[in-house]
Amino acid sequence: MQDILTQIKQAFTAAGGKNIYTAFDAVPIRDKGEFFTVLSIGGYEAMPPIYTNNKIYMPVKAELTVTVLAPEKCSQEEIYDYYSLYFEASVNKLCGLSSTLKKIDVSIDKALNRLALKSVVKLNCMKIITKTEEAAAND
Repeated sequence: MQDILTQIKQAFTAAGGKNIYTAFDAVPIRDKGEFFTVLSIGGYEAMPPIYTNNKIYMPVKAELTVTVLAPEKCSQEEIYDYYSLYFEASVNKLCGLSSTLKKIDVSIDKALNRLALKSVVKLNCMKIITKTEEAAAND
């Protein structure tokens, strides 16, 4: 699960996204920047692995929640553009990952005084482990 979040965070950052955190990051909100994104995984389901002579294929299903938080003065157009430019482009480029948008909405987060875009994306991914990597990890 953490592997998926790390991979998505790296892709988001490589696409030019800034201030990207996972739900597990213990960074205070005041230190996250004016415009930031929080990634979290839910509904994680590991399927039975598939073994071959050289590799282990580990299919996974999960729901990724992407929450983009911006100052209240930000427009809905700006926050959707940010999401489209950095998140959609980067997640669709990840190898072994397919995604389907399940839900997206924009609202005011009154507790944080920020505009919040929240999307839920269904992920299907396949982690591939070569048996030499598995043996090295066990040493």
